[in-house]
Amino acid sequence: MINARHAEALVLLFLPMVFVQAQDSLRWNIEAGITYSAFQQQVKAEVGDPRGERLVNETEFGILAIGSYRLWEVIHVGAFAQFDRGNRHAARFSGFDPATGKTVTKDKIGGNYREFWFGPMVRVQWKSLTGEAGWALTGFRDDDARRDLASANGDTTGSFDLLPSVAFFGSLGAIVSLNEELSLVVRFEYRLRYYKGRGGVLFRDQIEHGMQNITPYIGIAWQFSS
Repeated sequence: MINARHAEALVLLFLPMVFVQAQDSLRWNIEAGITYSAFQQQVKAEVGDPRGERLVNETEFGILAIGSYRLWEVIHVGAFAQFDRGNRHAARFSGFDPATGKTVTKDKIGGNYREFWFGPMVRVQWKSLTGEAGWALTGFRDDDARRDLASANGDTTGSFDLLPSVAFFGSLGAIVSLNEELSLVVRFEYRLRYYKGRGGVLFRDQIEHGMQNITPYIGIAWQFSS
């Protein structure tokens, strides 16, 4: 079973593996880039007051690697590997500290999370515009905040097991040529996925845990095309 350490190694190894293939054919394309998102909510007596505890605080950083082969003028097929790492917390407003005037919260929940996806993808590229669709064949998610979702055997700490039948991503973006081989890639990704259990065991009562997100991406592509 893939774990977080294996996922990080796969993402780091994915690029050189694809690069070797790229040398054998000018129709190969390799790409690497990052995703980043952040969201906060806070309360103050008035704008400009010292910041206290946040009601919601979430940050996420991800690495995406793609290797693709041009089958036809506008159609590329390949594979992707995505690894995300983030932290999020949420709490309820409880008032202000009388000594400092800063926000105080209660019932705080949250923690760190890590998520990995790997699978095939298809890209349609017309001039500088691109659209991608991918399907995660395998993946996992570690999530400290979701100790409330137990497996059938009572496990509340194991990694979530991906449900491959509902694990898709789609994106729209643009490729801007920098020189003959290098291009700048910008896009917005949409991801939808469900998890079915923990540590190889289905969730209690056979529930399923789903999530979705839209994330901006920026990367560099090495294009080897005839």
